[in-house]
Amino acid sequence: MKNILQAYCFITILIVGTLHAQGIVNGDFELGRNNGWTEYSQGGYTLIGTAEFFASTEITPAVTPRSGQYMGRIGGYNYEVCSLSQTIMLPNTTPLYLRLYAQDRNSTTSECAGLWVGAQIRVYVAGQLLYDSYLCYYSQHETWTAGYFDLTAAAGQTVQIVFQADAASSVWSFLYLDDISLTNSLTDVEYENGPLPTNFELKQNYPNPFNPTTTIGFSIPKGSFVNLSIVDLLGRQVASVLSENLPAGTFTTYWNASGFPSGIYMARLQAGSFIAIKKIILLR
Repeated sequence: MKNILQAYCFITILIVGTLHAQGIVNGDFELGRNNGWTEYSQGGYTLIGTAEFFASTEITPAVTPRSGQYMGRIGGYNYEVCSLSQTIMLPNTTPLYLRLYAQDRNSTTSECAGLWVGAQIRVYVAGQLLYDSYLCYYSQHETWTAGYFDLTAAAGQTVQIVFQADAASSVWSFLYLDDISLTNSLTDVEYENGPLPTNFELKQNYPNPFNPTTTIGFSIPKGSFVNLSIVDLLGRQVASVLSENLPAGTFTTYWNASGFPSGIYMARLQAGSFIAIKKIILLR
């Protein structure tokens, strides 16, 4: 398994049959509850919500969704067991990765391994235990961190995806999830299944205005070296979002503007001789 993320969650991949291929339903949680994900909480807690819904004076720094207004959260306290799950048919393409973005928050009393505190996190694929650890206050991720799990061996199969956390004691530990998707690239660009485009296009970002993350989509009708950058109003590059060879297709990627001041920027796409620019607005 390719796992760039320090394994955050219990992921079970079970082959259960053959259906039509589909992507992860409501992978960004923007459809809210009861859409795609099955929620289970032993304590009856809600697992999909907004930053305001999950906010607490104890949870610092505060967590905001990576994109949109909704995110998932598993974990808890008082021996809570909870999970987010769904069954999908994986596309029959290779390579194939499950990508997720995660960050965690833990009680200041949560020590590291062996003390049976915090939330116990495991990673399973096809019933095989691949990771077993605890969320730890001293190594928690306070920004959205990408993780990839190699599902190439299960391409074309129907699988059940389960994100599960078991709280090991009364102290609290939470894992936040957002923008869960299937991809054939170990970068922050996602290929969208569908007809091949006939024209080059840079789409308007969304949301716009945004804070701090926005989604940028583009299409290329033939394989090209793609450079997507962010420039200021003087034409100076301030960030490189993407720089790689891509096949023909429609793609989405993201820009996280944390650390950048409010203002007007330009998303600039160059693919071969094609160049396009869109105005984007960061509003804090």
